[in-house]
Amino acid sequence: MGVREQQREHNVARILAAAREQIAQVGGVGLSMRAVAREVGMVSSAVYRYFPTREALITALVLESYEALGAALTDVPAGEGAERWTALAHALRQWAVAHPHDFQLIYGTPVPGHAAPPETIPAAERVARPFLEAGAPGEIKGFDDPALLGQVGPLASAVGVDRSGSAAVLAELAQLVGLLSLELGGHLVGTADPADHLFAAAVDRQTRTLGLT
Repeated sequence: MGVREQQREHNVARILAAAREQIAQVGGVGLSMRAVAREVGMVSSAVYRYFPTREALITALVLESYEALGAALTDVPAGEGAERWTALAHALRQWAVAHPHDFQLIYGTPVPGHAAPPETIPAAERVARPFLEAGAPGEIKGFDDPALLGQVGPLASAVGVDRSGSAAVLAELAQLVGLLSLELGGHLVGTADPADHLFAAAVDRQTRTLGLT
């Protein structure tokens, strides 16, 4: 890699780090290209050479967050059945608690004006894949509606799992994301906070629903 390419990578990393720090302080809605430029010591026009729009910068942050979460799930030790699903679910929670703003970038309220582009689909699939491989061993009763099977068919085929099983996994993964969103948002204070026991109970129920125990 030449000096120019190295400098570009260095600048991109600095811009992303500054943008991520700003989101941690003011949220995605408050992300300002001008403030990011000021933080890295650039003029605004220089930042736009790396990210032509604010939406492009947000997309880069989303992709980076997906990559980090995907790597965390990939690091989960091998296992089977309920053990594997449980390990993945708790790895998801550990990452979310350690990186709440990254989690919100992926799963929180969409930033106004930003629509997820097609390149985020493979990144999202990388996160879902280990759950699909662990939790969709076969047909799951109640998830066999033809319209639903048609919707999840391409994803199930890409991963090589049962269609109704993959639909059930997506539903259970959505519950995990919902629980984490409530926990990170402070909505379980006074009811089930800390959420360790509630989360563990939900995961245990999921292993039975998915036929992993």
